[in-house]
Amino acid sequence: MKNQHTCRRGQTGLSLIELMITMVLGLIIIAAVFNMYAGNSKSARFTEGLQNMQENGRYGVSVLQHGMRLAGYSPDGYIDSLDMAASSSNSIAIRSRQPYDCNGRLTSATDGLAVNVYRHDAATSQLTCQGNQGGQPMAVVEGVEAFRLLYGVDADGDDTTDEPQSYRTYDPALDPSEVVALRFALLVNSGQPIRSRNVQESFVVLTEELQRNDRFAREIFSSTVKLRNRR
Repeated sequence: MKNQHTCRRGQTGLSLIELMITMVLGLIIIAAVFNMYAGNSKSARFTEGLQNMQENGRYGVSVLQHGMRLAGYSPDGYIDSLDMAASSSNSIAIRSRQPYDCNGRLTSATDGLAVNVYRHDAATSQLTCQGNQGGQPMAVVEGVEAFRLLYGVDADGDDTTDEPQSYRTYDPALDPSEVVALRFALLVNSGQPIRSRNVQESFVVLTEELQRNDRFAREIFSSTVKLRNRR
């Protein structure tokens, strides 16, 4: 009888203090794991946002460079490289003779003339392209907050140099035959807030200064393209 009583006393459970210590240690471990997970998720989101921004910016530059190099292309002789009436301060209409416009539609109805308008859509933060054969604008690049252009003008009358004496902002009265280069800039964001707090920043997109104060990351991507298809 005595041995049975002694055995029961040896099987006594944890005390209240021991339970509280165990709970506190468990909560500490859970908090550490949660903080590690949150930190890793934040780091992954930040890295993904920067990667998306870089990819979108580089792709946008590549698409615009390709389109601008085709400006004025025609196997049948000279055509105006730009449609100034269809352009604006944040869009450019590029003329060339091709079987399809940028929307993939046949240009046979306009004798093979494609007029592709690259435009910034502020409502959707997209750079779009719309051809002259109908259809809706096609999204080219996401996360674009601004698109600005300068026109390199060669107005000295010397056709041997073919170099711009000045870069000008959009003017519908510009003579396309005098435009020998195009300079453009895109302000591209990360697609989602990736910073832990708002950051006040200023961006100069060619001739325009833009202020931002939020948790997005942004970068300016720019290039200058010389127009080859001229008289």
